[in-house]
Amino acid sequence: MSVSLTPTTSLTPTTKIRKGRNFVRRLPLGPTGALASLALLVSACAEDKPLNTFEPRGPKAQGIYDLMTPIWIIMIVVFVVVVGGTLVLTVIGRVKPEDYDENDLPKQVHGHTVAELAWTIAPAILLAGVSFPMVSAIWDLERDNKPGELDVMVIGQQWYWEYRYDVDGDGFFEDVDGDGELYGIEGDGDQDDKEWPLNLALDDDDLSVPNQLVIPAGQQVDLTLTSRDVVHSFWIPRLNGKRDTVPGRLTFWSIDADKPGEYNGACGEFCGLSHARMRMSVVALPEAEFDQWLKNQMSLSEVPEEPAQGQDPSPERAGYEVFASQCARCHVVNNSDSALQELYPKDFEADLLSGAAPDLTKFATRSVFAGAIFSQYSGIDPDDDNLDVTNYLQLAGTERLNEALLTRWIKNAPEEKAMYPEGRRGMPAFPGLSDTDVENLVAYLATLD
Repeated sequence: MSVSLTPTTSLTPTTKIRKGRNFVRRLPLGPTGALASLALLVSACAEDKPLNTFEPRGPKAQGIYDLMTPIWIIMIVVFVVVVGGTLVLTVIGRVKPEDYDENDLPKQVHGHTVAELAWTIAPAILLAGVSFPMVSAIWDLERDNKPGELDVMVIGQQWYWEYRYDVDGDGFFEDVDGDGELYGIEGDGDQDDKEWPLNLALDDDDLSVPNQLVIPAGQQVDLTLTSRDVVHSFWIPRLNGKRDTVPGRLTFWSIDADKPGEYNGACGEFCGLSHARMRMSVVALPEAEFDQWLKNQMSLSEVPEEPAQGQDPSPERAGYEVFASQCARCHVVNNSDSALQELYPKDFEADLLSGAAPDLTKFATRSVFAGAIFSQYSGIDPDDDNLDVTNYLQLAGTERLNEALLTRWIKNAPEEKAMYPEGRRGMPAFPGLSDTDVENLVAYLATLD
């Protein structure tokens, strides 16, 4: 019995290659690529997203936008010319595989003086034309022609932002070593004070607010930026561009919001485990409401009343006692309890990071916590600019506290947000606290308004 092994179609290696090329050529790469590009473009487009440079809400952000728009137009034109020209030349110079001749090369223009001068001078003129408005815009952003009425120090720390308000106008630093000289903003003062850790050298009379910067709408706010640990970058896209915060260095920036509202941002410089979860929130209030907010922030928090003899303490009082025993080593609550202040006085040799934990004096007056990644009240999304600022001063009285989230955070903060408590970075877990302790502590925090 014989079997014929003769193929029905003779395929030479050249034929196989050509069939393979034909197969690839038949694939709908053009439509597929176009659809993929369109899907990518659509996925990047969204309304009402907080980190949006294309929706300026302040004069400085508007200046950046006004500069960016013509530059984008120039970039698109250059892209179309270069890529379009490349595609046209590709189509014109394309030959079929069977017609290819390695000796049939396009006409070479190397050494063509006019052409080489043209494609050298034209980009130089284009770049020079773009650079002048860009440099001018940078100078405008840096120039301090009109100092603002409010000075705030922005301090980056792993992983939250602290805002220090110079409410008494005497500067941000104090005479730590007691020699009568101060380290000033310009750096020409007492250098010995400069050597102290930042959280010790700062003026205790200034207002410290973590996570949420509150400003008056329609006013320029001058910022002094620095860091306690690594380089961070302060960025509120709708109000201004980015500015790095560098340890041991003071840099200056300013923001202003045209109208009341909430404006979110994010750290723009990789700073460790929770870089992506180091957010920032700016709330702009009408001037009269801002003055009311500032007055409240400077007041002392009330201490829950002690129970009458033979009675159990209220949940708020029990939570206050838990706070005094477990939390006051790191956190500050300014109140009238002199015993607590004597128990935990300011210690100039204290650990840097523990001594710089968020100030909780008016904890319940803010809408976010934990580096501005969590909403303090139910129904508020910290990732969207949807906070009703007309209700901001009454948050604690009108909104429902997010007790479940606060409970999880207090019990085991590193599980909710990547941190490094073993290296004194971030908030540690408290497995020793009972459910009742945590419940009482949440009840106490709700009174800090």
